[in-house]
Amino acid sequence: MKKLKVSVLIANYNNHDYLTECISSIKKQTYKNIEIVFHDDFSSDNSLKLASKYKDLKIIKNKNRGKYGSYNQMKAYQRAFNKSSGEVIFFLDSDDLFKKNKIKTIVNAFSDNKKISSIFDLP
Repeated sequence: MKKLKVSVLIANYNNHDYLTECISSIKKQTYKNIEIVFHDDFSSDNSLKLASKYKDLKIIKNKNRGKYGSYNQMKAYQRAFNKSSGEVIFFLDSDDLFKKNKIKTIVNAFSDNKKISSIFDLP
């Protein structure tokens, strides 16, 4: 059975203090066929510098931040989605994290039921 590729899209704006834990929660997943697409929305903290330390992240640097936060976040996910190559897409804000088996649980749900096209859940 083919192992589905997962893309985790991270939207970030000035969340340096949470970023290590966020990225670590993805890297510690029991499911391993994962790409991480990190979108930085012109942060003024050291978020981008910290994210750049991870060699396996696809990084998108936005240099034109708008004045509406929710619109900026939607655009961040849209840009990250356009750079992703996964068959299953996860959205993660940079101040949040995933439980260790989250991705495996969701991928198994897709694999077990071909009629599922989307799933929404919390942590």
